[in-house]
Amino acid sequence: MNKFFFILLIFVNNLLANISNESDLKILKDLDLDSSFVNESSFQSIFEQYSSNKNINYYNNILKKSSLNAQIVREEIENENLPEAVFFIPMLESSFVNHEKGKKNPAGIWQIMPQTAINLKLRNDEFIDERLDLVKSTDAASSYIKRYYNKFNKWYLALLAYNCGEGRVIEGIARASLDKYLEENPNSNNDGTIRVYKSYLEDYKKSKSGLSNLYEIYNQIGKRQGYYDFSYLVKNNSKNLYLPTSSLNYIQKIVAFSIIANRDLFKSINNKSKYQLEKVKAHKGLQLKSLANIVGMNYNEFKSINKHIKKETLPTDSKLYNIYIPHNKVEIYNQKILFVKPIKQEIKVKEPIKKVVENKKKQIIYIVKKGDSLELIAKKYKVNLKKLKLDNNKKSNLIKIGEKIEINK
Repeated sequence: MNKFFFILLIFVNNLLANISNESDLKILKDLDLDSSFVNESSFQSIFEQYSSNKNINYYNNILKKSSLNAQIVREEIENENLPEAVFFIPMLESSFVNHEKGKKNPAGIWQIMPQTAINLKLRNDEFIDERLDLVKSTDAASSYIKRYYNKFNKWYLALLAYNCGEGRVIEGIARASLDKYLEENPNSNNDGTIRVYKSYLEDYKKSKSGLSNLYEIYNQIGKRQGYYDFSYLVKNNSKNLYLPTSSLNYIQKIVAFSIIANRDLFKSINNKSKYQLEKVKAHKGLQLKSLANIVGMNYNEFKSINKHIKKETLPTDSKLYNIYIPHNKVEIYNQKILFVKPIKQEIKVKEPIKKVVENKKKQIIYIVKKGDSLELIAKKYKVNLKKLKLDNNKKSNLIKIGEKIEINK
């Protein structure tokens, strides 16, 4: 047994020792990470875990089942000139599964939150959820990551911000920069500028406002004076002092996945999907089943590549909508789409209420009193005397006290 563990230890040490070849170090460089990143014990533990045969097989199967989604992400990364490691964000976020778990929850392969969808101008309502639009959501996510890169000028910080938010990242790196500076310059604790910087951090902690002040700390102390050090942040991150441990692990997992892929251990990573998606336009009100039929696709398969359309019918609040079909179906789609008409839905219209003249008249029962006459009663109730007599079966005008006279108006 001891011999087995000794051999295993040698294997793991050799594996980790090899994380220094040029192609592996290029992954770190592309993410703006220092080569010392791989020496962190937390990274080595994660790399050991994810490079096990069991986990490599598990993620290979994910890539095999999600070849279409993975292909879309890879093409977007190449088109937008993003680091190749970005490919593994959907692997961690959703296992490349394009799903939605409720209105207030993240959705899609990039797991975009509802508020983030608004910021990215992705439509999300009862009819359309563009977080589930494979192409559009991927384009939006890459724009989001590039936006963070433009703020931090480091790709790994952009990926951290994607995971835990811009505010959490800038607060963490500003605080770590100032702490390292004061650790090396303890006599500066009472410096006026340092006191202001400390107040900025305290104010943000309480109110979550004043991001620009935190950027000032990071830019002045962290970058200009060179006191920001990611290794320092990781080593001193006890009790999530700077960043959530889960977010630091997030970066470590992305790097681990990238190194494993770089060694060709993910055999399914470049699997070609059975088709390429092509975006086409469809008119409002069309049934999805009709669209699937004209391109000869199984309805469930057609729906799986158009999950952003939440109903069985395209909405009617816009003239045209984007849908996706296999590239080799475009010609037949263009030929047949002109003949597909919206199915007229039977709408029950409330008929206007007509005033019906009822035969039954309003009836009054009058009891004859002393001094009454038939003529006076007819005059009082504005009815014709002849009609009054007819309604009461009278041949003369004679009435008696206490008699009941029907008056139909």
